[in-house]
Amino acid sequence: MGILTQKDFESRIAAAREIVKRNKLDAIMVFSSECEPAQVRYFADYWPSFETAAVLIPAKGDPALLIGPESLTYASARTRIPNIIQLMDFRESSQPDYPGSKLPKWKDVVARYNLKKIGLSGFYLMPYTMMLPLAKAMGGIKNVVPADDIIRPLYMQKTAAEIRCLKAAAKASEAGFKAILEAIRPGMTESELCGIATQAMTAAGAESTGYPIWCCSGPNSNQAISRPTMRKVKRGEIIHFSIGAKVEGYSASIGRPIVLGKCPKATLDFLQVGLDAANMTFDEMRAGRCAGDVAKKIHGFIADKGYGDAILYGPCHGTGQMECEYPFLETSSTYTLTAGMTFMQDMFLHRGAQGFRWEDGLLVKAKGPAEMLSSFGRQINILDR
Repeated sequence: MGILTQKDFESRIAAAREIVKRNKLDAIMVFSSECEPAQVRYFADYWPSFETAAVLIPAKGDPALLIGPESLTYASARTRIPNIIQLMDFRESSQPDYPGSKLPKWKDVVARYNLKKIGLSGFYLMPYTMMLPLAKAMGGIKNVVPADDIIRPLYMQKTAAEIRCLKAAAKASEAGFKAILEAIRPGMTESELCGIATQAMTAAGAESTGYPIWCCSGPNSNQAISRPTMRKVKRGEIIHFSIGAKVEGYSASIGRPIVLGKCPKATLDFLQVGLDAANMTFDEMRAGRCAGDVAKKIHGFIADKGYGDAILYGPCHGTGQMECEYPFLETSSTYTLTAGMTFMQDMFLHRGAQGFRWEDGLLVKAKGPAEMLSSFGRQINILDR
């Protein structure tokens, strides 16, 4: 038995339908790709492979999962929405012809649901070549309005079931990092270490990684977003890991630096500032606080320690179906933290050829500091190997 139930998905559709009506639209369509599956997964529990997909939620009538030409048997086995429509526009990017295909077109979907004006969530994700025929079928782009802002509030407040999914993902991520701590030795490659973490996470219950995980060592450690290479890790350098698992569509992450052998004092001082900022973030993320005020306090602490120039971003971003989900928590943020919101405490600092990340999932509570989604504590890992 999984954590999420059919009722969870039905309640999401019902909530989205209310947003449709409130905004005087005929429907909302959420669009997703293979690498950014979050919105379609949220409503249909479907994750496209090779192709793209969407969920159409009308003000009246049954919702529909829109897929490409090849995925019908796959989608039928996975979707929580039984009404499936195949579209040629959602075929894989190599653009096969599928000669003889008689799949419906956008004009057929528009006519079936009598659509005059729709909201599109994933507006900035949908390719231009898909947008053109959709807009033409709708009588012009003016009738396809951006809807990301109006649908996002559904994702921001997590249910008890969603929090259970996130905690399970955090637990699997923790297993991945524990495997690294046991296995890592000088001379192993970044890619090799990521493979060890991936195996441990899937063995611990992850359906997949939450994102392309990475190990960045030595001169690569200053890359905030990266991919592992065949570089061999060495003693005395920062080796930082971002390791995240996905469970029932929900992604969590653990970000940690490691040093093998002797750690130079300057490096140790740098790592300690990041750790202190991470711990402070959990204490500051309290219901009722202005998000921007929290960010300013954390940034101010780091600057007071002499590392203001090392801040790339942070200290938090939302998490859920996407490991890096709206909203970000930045010095410019004006929203108020409320109980039930989930974030990744994510602080990346870099200076010169050195950088590292401290990252952990958190849940904003009704009272007191934030709850850590994982039970795995934060500490500076200097390993005598």
